[in-house]
Formats: sequence, C-alpha cells, structure tokens
Amino acid sequence: MDFDEIKRLTSSAQASTSATRDEASEMLVFGRINQWDDVFSGMVANEFRGQFDIVKSKRNKIIAELHANPTSVDFKAKDGADPDAAEVLNGMFRSDMIYGEEAIETAQMDMVDCGYGAFRFTTEYESKEDDLDNLQRIKVEPINEANNVVYMDDNARKKDKSDAYWGLIITPFTREGWQKYCKENGIDYDEHKDPGSYQHPNSDRGFFLRNTTKHIDIGEFYHKERKRKRVLIFENPYTGERVSYYQSDIKKVIDELEESGFVQIGQKYRDRFEVTKYLLSGQGIIKKQKIAGEEIPIVCMFGDWSYVEKRELWRGIYHDAQDAQRLYNTAMSYMMDIWAKGPREKPIFLHEQIQGYERYYHQNGMDNNYPYMMQNRLDQDGGELPLGPVGYLQNPQVPPTVAATIDKMKESVNDVTGSSMNTADMLNSQVTEGQIAQVNASTNMETFLYRNSYQLAMKQAGRIYVSMARELYDVPREVTVTNADGSEKTMMVNSTVLDMETGEEVVLNDLTKGRFEVFAETGPSYTSLRQEQAQKMSELFQSMPDSEVGQMALMSYLTTLEGPDMDWVRKYGRNQLVLGGHIEPETDEEKQMVMQAQQQAQMQAQQPDPAMLMAMAEDKKGQAAMQDAMNDQAKVQVDAFNAESKRMDSETKRMEAINKGRNDTAKTASEIKGNELDNVQKLAQSLMPQGFMIQ
Repeated sequence: MDFDEIKRLTSSAQASTSATRDEASEMLVFGRINQWDDVFSGMVANEFRGQFDIVKSKRNKIIAELHANPTSVDFKAKDGADPDAAEVLNGMFRSDMIYGEEAIETAQMDMVDCGYGAFRFTTEYESKEDDLDNLQRIKVEPINEANNVVYMDDNARKKDKSDAYWGLIITPFTREGWQKYCKENGIDYDEHKDPGSYQHPNSDRGFFLRNTTKHIDIGEFYHKERKRKRVLIFENPYTGERVSYYQSDIKKVIDELEESGFVQIGQKYRDRFEVTKYLLSGQGIIKKQKIAGEEIPIVCMFGDWSYVEKRELWRGIYHDAQDAQRLYNTAMSYMMDIWAKGPREKPIFLHEQIQGYERYYHQNGMDNNYPYMMQNRLDQDGGELPLGPVGYLQNPQVPPTVAATIDKMKESVNDVTGSSMNTADMLNSQVTEGQIAQVNASTNMETFLYRNSYQLAMKQAGRIYVSMARELYDVPREVTVTNADGSEKTMMVNSTVLDMETGEEVVLNDLTKGRFEVFAETGPSYTSLRQEQAQKMSELFQSMPDSEVGQMALMSYLTTLEGPDMDWVRKYGRNQLVLGGHIEPETDEEKQMVMQAQQQAQMQAQQPDPAMLMAMAEDKKGQAAMQDAMNDQAKVQVDAFNAESKRMDSETKRMEAINKGRNDTAKTASEIKGNELDNVQKLAQSLMPQGFMIQ
C-alpha cells in the first residue's frame, strides 16, 4: 500500500467522524478541565463562575463498577487444539493484562467521559540484557485521548471493530522524543530530522490549553490484508500419520519429512491475514514492517455507540448531562454573586439618635471593636428618642426560581446518569437490605451500557492476543502464567517429550495447532469473591465450630486472609485442606506432603496401638501383682504349718516324758501323732497353688 492510498483512507475516516469527534473532544475538556470554556460562558453575566460538578460522582461510580467487575477472557480449544494449551493461554493472557492495567484504566476513563477509549498490543524482547535471546513477548500499551488520535476503518460496522481492515494511531513527539524514538527503532534521525506532521490530532481546544510546544505528529498505520496460501499435506504410509505445512515453510522441513518416510498426498488453500505496520510522516512512509498476528492490534472501547443516518456516534456520561450541569453551575454561581456583592444587613437610625456618636457606627462586623455603643436619649426639644434601630436594611434574598432550579438540575442529572443511594441512607436503620439491593440492581442496569462495551472490547483483545501468541510462541520456551487466584507459576509451551506408551514424540501445550475460540464474561473480581467467601466461611464456622464442617470452614477462612506476613497463615490453611482431602494438591510440594502423610498413616497402621500396648503392660503388671499376693499367702500358710508342727512336737515330747513308763501307751500316741501329721500335710498341700512345693 502506497502513501497516497493511506492518506485517502485516513482522510475519509476523519471526514465521516469529525463532527462526533468534535463533540466528544468538548466533553473531555468539559469533564476534566473547565465547564465554562465554551460559547455558553458568553451568555452568562456572572462575575463569579464556579464549577460544582454533580456528574463526577456518577462517573467515578461507573469506573469503580468496571474495576470491581472485570471481564475475564476464556480460551476454548477448537479444531484439534490442545485443551491444556488453552489453559496455559488463559494464564499467559492474565499475566500480560496485569502489566497492562494502566492501559485498560485509561481506556475506561476515556470511554466513560467522552464515549471513546482504546489501547493496543505491541511486542518487546523477553530479555533486554541477553543479546543472543531474540524471543519476544506481548505488551499492552495505553492510548491517551483515543477520540482525538485513533482512526479506524470507516467501513467497519461492528462495535468492537473486529471487522476493520486498517487502523491509525497519531502519536505526538517532541523534538527530543522523536530523536530518541528513531534511535530505539533503527531509524536514521538525520534523514528524518524534520519529517513534518502526518496529520494533526482531532482537537479544536488548542486555544484553551495554550500549548506553545511544537510537536511532530507521527502516524502508525496498521493494514490487514487477506493472503491465500497453499497448504501441502503429507502422510507416512507406515504409520498413517498426517502433517501439513505452508508451501512457504516447506523448505525448512522437507529433508526431515523425507527421512521419516512422509510423502505428499494432497494440497489445499487457506486464507489468512497478514498485518503490516507503516510509520508515517507528513512527507511519506518512514518504515514498513510485518507484525505478529492476523488482527489490527488496536482495541476500541465505546460508550453509548450507534449509527444515525450513516454517521457513527459515540457519547459518554457528560454528553446528556452537560446542559443540566451548566445550569447548576450558573445557579450556584449566581448565589455566590448575591452573597459576595449584595449588601449586608444594616441597622437604620434617626439622625437625632446618633448625632455626636457617629464614630461608633463607622465600622462594621469584626472591625467594630467598641465594647459598647451609645446614642442620644432625648432630642433637642427634650422629647424621648426610640432606643435602638428604627429598622434594618435586609440582605438580598435568593429568587425562588434559582432555588427551584438547583433542585431540578440535580434531578435532571440523576435522570440521565442514574440515581444512587448515599452512605447516610444505607446506614439508616429504617432502610432494609431489600431496598439497598434494589438500588444496586438499578445502578447495575444504568452501568450495563459501559460494562457491555468493556466486555466486547476485552473479547476482541483476546482474539488479538491469541493471533499474536500463535506466531510469537512457536518454539519451546518458558512462560509465566497467572492463575485465577492471582498466584503465578512457570510452564513450558511447545515442548517435545517422548510418549512412553507409543514411543513417539508429542508436543505439549502446542499453541500453533488448531484454533482457540474466545469467550468473555463480566463478573465480580477475584478480590470481591474472596472477601465474600471469607464472610461466608466465618459465619459457617461460628454456626458449627466443633464439627468437621466447621473446621473445614475455618481452614478455608484462613486461606482468604490478606495482610502483611499472612502468607504462612494462608499456607497452613491450604495444607490442612489438602491433607484432609478437601482440595486436590497442585504443587510438587503439596503432592510430596500428601505422600508423606500417607506413608506415615501406613506405618502407624502396621504398628500396635499405643493404647493397646499400655493395656497389655497394665495386664502383665496385674498378673505379677496377683502372683506376688498368692506367694505371700502361701508363705503365711507354710509358716502357720511349721508353727503348728513345732507345737505338736513339743506336746509329743511332754507326753513322752509323762508317760515314759507306759510303752504301749506311748507307742499308740506316737502312731496317732503320725497320722495327724500326715493329715495336716495333706491339708496344707491341697491349699498350696499349683506348682508350689513345701520344702
């Protein structure tokens, strides 16, 4: 595409949208700088011109709603794409968009203020220190006042401009800034020292800003062109495997295909887009280069967007509220004029009352430092004069129409921007939660227009991102992915591993295979959901603190705590949930922790129960004590037997001494004693424990 064709396209787009851009540009100044700097200011005679912005709070509320309810982009694998690669792509998109928060915030504010915001995708080298590393990553950059510097294909009819074939960004540079840009991008500055501005940004407010710095306006023109490429299809006759390559890439792999036994079995044509970037000055094309992706890397974000009689319109929150805001400023300024320039309340005296005491009444207010005032009691004829003023000069009153106008203008602004409940009303005990919910639901309906535009823009951002990622991440490399909870981890894309079952090499997380469909959904941010979850888990634990469910709720609550040095608390709560089997382990550390816990459980199952061991030990101690008691009892019985034997022996000797002469009688007595002794021994033996012998 030549320079003249580019100028023709951009001039056509500027002509078709110039009226809309002028109105939107006025709203940028009206909302951000000065609400009096226009034709309306010449119609008002007020000396004081205050600015009492009653739209600002509604504008800030919408931006806060967009921030609290971000749009999440989800990639789904289609046409043979790897589902795992889609998950990796989700994490990569989150990571890169986190670094682009400023770009998104700038686009949102422009969209709300004037109806048109934008940001763009560029690329940069992954490593700025390693000269041998030429890997690139995707970067999100802001575009300030997109209404004045961004022009899209005027034949594009979709709100997200996904059907645009070209886009233009006008970037102003100072002389020093242009010299630095040339050095960083390999442009000969001496050759383009005075390039001249390609096209001045759309703005008629230069007289207000009084900007005397001379800028060089450089155009960055992106053009998308459809290319039909031949695709060659190869097949391995032994394995039946099929592969396909663009004809332009076949030289890189033809030798490898022949060695593997692949033969060409067919061909087809595929349409794809190539995007070329042109750097433009007022004199012509400075530089031309192909960029990654198949989409124009500009994301447009519109507010109230429509077409009327072939004219594209976009408007922000200030457009419909500007008249009411102007009248409100005028009424309030008029009141200030009355208050500042109107006469104060003054007392009225008769001349005879203060004649001779005029010095007491020359000063008013704080300047009158007299401790008391004096007046004449009698007139010249001796008649009594009235005490004190005979009347007062009243302050000027605010006209009733002005007071009514102030109230009506507030209502008018609420009608076009949406009403809301203030904090005092929410804290009122008579206001129910249902009423607050209804007000919030009404607010959501009023911000739907902006939330829907934000969602469409982020969906287009996902399409641009995946088209660029498929070309930039086509080799094995490590990437940083961000999970939905904000945690980060590193993964490999396009890495080749050997499948142990088939013995073939497979590519993991292949971003170049198949296609990825983009979905977008707007909802509460992860932080808001985390706070809500913490509240619910806290209530659940308090309702059943001693139950298993209550303990699980407590551990879940710990994982939601935020603050300095709270990482160990969150980690403890998560570890307990993992060990309890409530959530699956994700990291290698968690998997190892679960494995160790299982091994300890198995070892404990093989070992006797400590309580049982204690019981067995106590049983043995009891048996030993019982045996000791039985031995003690046996000893008592033996001692008793021995004592009885000694007594009987003594008795026998006494009888022998008495009956010494009676041999027959002694013999008989001896036999009787022997029988009795034998009986006693048998009795004692029967009383002994088994295995115990009397010595």
